[in-house]
Amino acid sequence: MSSALESVTVSGRPLEMAVTKTEVAPEEDERKKRRRERNKIAAAKCRNKKKEKTECLQKESEKLESVNAELKAQIEELKNEKQHLIYMLNLHRPTCIVRAQNGRTPEDERNLFIQQIKEGTLQS
Repeated sequence: MSSALESVTVSGRPLEMAVTKTEVAPEEDERKKRRRERNKIAAAKCRNKKKEKTECLQKESEKLESVNAELKAQIEELKNEKQHLIYMLNLHRPTCIVRAQNGRTPEDERNLFIQQIKEGTLQS
């Protein structure tokens, strides 16, 4: 007789399993509901945490871009100041006694300075 019981199926499953499933179903449903609720809360928490992290990174990125722009402006300002100081130094070169001791005349120094400016080889 047990062979007849095994051969009876409900929805593709043996009858014994179908009966057991209906008895456990209310408890399983409650467990599933609690699990879904916990998962829903965890997912919302994860989304909020990700959103906060994204906002924090965005603010940091904006701050770093601002600092970068300031540093680039400072670099340009320092380059201009360097060029101005080189210009001033080279204007003074023809009259400098220390430079005149190298055997060049002030006119030679002035011509060298002008040539360097034209060639773009002026060095500090």
